Amino acid sequence: MLRPILTLALGACLAWTATPQADAATITVGTSRDPNNGAQVLIAEQKGFFKDEGLDVSVKYFPSGGDLMTAFVGGSVDFGSAGTIPVVTLRARPFPLKVIAQMSDISGAQQLIVKQNVKSLDELKGKKIGVMLGTASEAFYKSIIKSYGLDASGMTVINMAPTDMTTAFVRGDVEAIVLWEPAAAKARSLGKGKILLSGTTDFRGAAPAPKRVYGDHALLFANEKTLQKEPDEAVAVVKALRKASDFIQNNRKEAVAILAKVYELEPQDIEAILDMNRYSLELDDRLVQDLDTLSAFLVDSKRIPAGSDPRKMIDSSVLKKVAPELATCAGC
Repeated sequence: MLRPILTLALGACLAWTATPQADAATITVGTSRDPNNGAQVLIAEQKGFFKDEGLDVSVKYFPSGGDLMTAFVGGSVDFGSAGTIPVVTLRARPFPLKVIAQMSDISGAQQLIVKQNVKSLDELKGKKIGVMLGTASEAFYKSIIKSYGLDASGMTVINMAPTDMTTAFVRGDVEAIVLWEPAAAKARSLGKGKILLSGTTDFRGAAPAPKRVYGDHALLFANEKTLQKEPDEAVAVVKALRKASDFIQNNRKEAVAILAKVYELEPQDIEAILDMNRYSLELDDRLVQDLDTLSAFLVDSKRIPAGSDPRKMIDSSVLKKVAPELATCAGC
């Protein structure tokens, strides 16, 4: 009788060890189909990092931050990754959204694009500039005006969506556009343009010069109820995304190949975007400062009420369980 009992016991143990993958939690992660907001999500999906953490993840891509937020409010998205402005706007509604990690610092991906012959900001006086109001495009444009002491009345802002900006820039209907990657790369290529300024670099001189005049970030967020009911799920998601961040840093060639294939972009364009962005889950004081600045922009634009405190929308408890050294913001 001993042999059959041992055999049954061994079979039970083997069956038990297989159950975590079979019983993996099913969750939906929403983001945009671009390397600013969604790089780690895509890498974690393609490399099996979500599965390694016992998660069955369905990734949904949305054409805009607004569309993602609508799905999130409706409950069809459990975790999301989006730029700062749609996240802050929804939180201020108010809505019980919590930022649990940064995905990337995408400040350098915001760009002022001009024709090749334009050398200075003064040359834009009296010109038409394509800007998408209510988005990072407008926020960066206003940062340029303030940081470089320009007279905004000397330029005509035309409210345009990204695809319309590219078309207008190619045709010459506008002399400059304020746009983000990867749409900016397409506009430069088709319209024979160049970067005059980005959120982090001044390209006007003989060589690019670091100058941070604008801060924007991709943020990982979840509903407060999700964090309360499924804290282990949240930890597993952050663990998988941390692996993805490390993979982008340490396996650059393979990461570029994966991102280029899925996003249908040229490898050199992906390389350039990865150089512009800083991929890290860190919750630090610079992030909070940039959230403050963009919150003020939204208040001034009458898109959110006054009194928003960025620290109140950050929940660092999940990140502290995964990588406490990355949760450094004071009071978060």
